[in-house]
Amino acid sequence: MKKRIKPKKPIIYIGGPGYSYEHFEPLISQIGSHFDEILKTLKTKRPDGKTTHIELFVEASGDPDAVSAKAKRVCEDPAVYEIRMTTGLSYHVWLASRALAGEYDFLPWVKQLKINDKTQRKLGRKELLADFAYFIGSYYILLHEISHVLLGHCDYVIDEMGFGTLDEFEEMSQGLSPDEIRIRKAFEADADRQAGEFLSGFFESSLGKNGLGVHLTFPSRKHVYEFYVYAVTLVFVLLQQLTRRNGEIHPKPNERQYIVLSSLTKYLAMNCPDQHDMIMEHVTMKSMEAGSKTGLIGSFDVLEVAKNALALGFVDDAVKETGIRRYQHIVS
Repeated sequence: MKKRIKPKKPIIYIGGPGYSYEHFEPLISQIGSHFDEILKTLKTKRPDGKTTHIELFVEASGDPDAVSAKAKRVCEDPAVYEIRMTTGLSYHVWLASRALAGEYDFLPWVKQLKINDKTQRKLGRKELLADFAYFIGSYYILLHEISHVLLGHCDYVIDEMGFGTLDEFEEMSQGLSPDEIRIRKAFEADADRQAGEFLSGFFESSLGKNGLGVHLTFPSRKHVYEFYVYAVTLVFVLLQQLTRRNGEIHPKPNERQYIVLSSLTKYLAMNCPDQHDMIMEHVTMKSMEAGSKTGLIGSFDVLEVAKNALALGFVDDAVKETGIRRYQHIVS
């Protein structure tokens, strides 16, 4: 009897073999334009009654290797905040999303997708799905930075801790006390949690009235959220690669995957309670599968995932201790 040979795990190269910056350029301006419209309609005030002004800068050109996403308060009165995402980071998110367009079938049901726009059919199902994943990944990063503003983190760190910028890739803990590091990390997890809820809402609104998609129609709601899990996981695989899992200020990428999926649980429980159990049972297993297939360290072992959940208990403690909610902006 011949020994069965197990298939090798895929090697994900985030560098996007076969793709270039020229392929990417047409997409980036769409991200900035869409979020500008969102910010125009988002009416928020600080607790002191001052209107919140959020200025968004999604670079449409620049160094493809310059990777950064930042949020900061630039003026207290009037209350003005600035969010910046470099071309390089957006480009890397796009390259990461290309994993879904490659030869490896992460989602074996892709052939069941229906392309509703005839003009897009020449691109193919995989390429269109990868583009969708790019938008999800970009939205998550921008929503994370917006959450820093709305949750009051930008105000707290400048007023209480003496520094003004929250940077997605800042891991300089030198000079910070253990308690300050703990607070910073809690704020990052807090922003992930809020961004996850926002992202769930944006994703659901993009699916149309039937909940199965507009430009692409998915076979079922389970397939919709299986795709969502993979799109989110690829963002954290990218962050794992860019940061090498170093640093003390941000949760580890696998912990961040868990936080965002926990936010999905909360969103579905509030907005789609009749589908919550069915979707989340499927998504929980698929998130571990996605972690295993894409190489997200610490995301595909049940005990490790349980440890993540327990380890993140400090976030609510820090939120309470700092009284950060008194800085939280009011959305009207």
